[in-house]
Amino acid sequence: MAILLGAFAAVLIGCSDFLGRYGTRRSHAVTVVSGALIGGMAVTSVGLAIIPSEFATRDLVLGVASGLFVGFALATLYEAMATSSAAIAGPLVVLGTALVPFGWDLAFGAALSPSIAAGIIIALLSLLIVMYSPGLTDQHGRGIRIALVSAVLWGISTTLVGESGDDSGVWAPFAQRVTALVVMFSIAAARSLPKVPARPLLGVTVLSGVLGGAGIIAFVLGTQRGSLGSVAVTTSMFPVVSSALSAAFDDDTLHWWQIVGIVGVVGGIGVLALS
Repeated sequence: MAILLGAFAAVLIGCSDFLGRYGTRRSHAVTVVSGALIGGMAVTSVGLAIIPSEFATRDLVLGVASGLFVGFALATLYEAMATSSAAIAGPLVVLGTALVPFGWDLAFGAALSPSIAAGIIIALLSLLIVMYSPGLTDQHGRGIRIALVSAVLWGISTTLVGESGDDSGVWAPFAQRVTALVVMFSIAAARSLPKVPARPLLGVTVLSGVLGGAGIIAFVLGTQRGSLGSVAVTTSMFPVVSSALSAAFDDDTLHWWQIVGIVGVVGGIGVLALS
């Protein structure tokens, strides 16, 4: 169940990031993230009301700490995807999203079975295939640098929110989204940027936030039922979804070897799910 929740989170976050990239190519990243976090706060509020969630100060603090990082993580990810390519920037972010929580899990004594190790290796190697793109330009290079910053921020954020208690339910995701919204609104005000996109993009960005918020809920519920490291690796496959959607609907390019890599990612997740 934990791995399935992680895979569901990957699909939701991948769809969210596709919409976020779409908006950032037509507006400012901070404005798009602010609009998205409104949807994220709304969906986590609903989740808090319908999913049993036991309040604890520790989980609230973890959510707030995670929220201080996740707004910047989203803004840098969307900017990197808009600047270069979803197929390049997204998999780089996976390095942080997967490896920081996984390393944290191992450092504190989590067991690593041969089948779990095999699934992780297959999935990550396949992501490297997805990431390969010849003929990079200076613009792509800038996107890669931004994506590496996003990778670190994502890794810290997911580790913090994934450490919430097994009975905490949606408290950490809710606190994360509220905190991130306050941070992004403050940055938008300081830089004299619109806090939300113009009407044509508002629906897209709010929907992006609803999907992303639901994805974080699924991720956290998964970590409450299984290993933080394994669920984080599974969830980190979200660039497969965003890359495929960007190629299909937003003039991005998906090469044949990237399709092979996507198949490998799905296979790696399948190994994890059966472990």
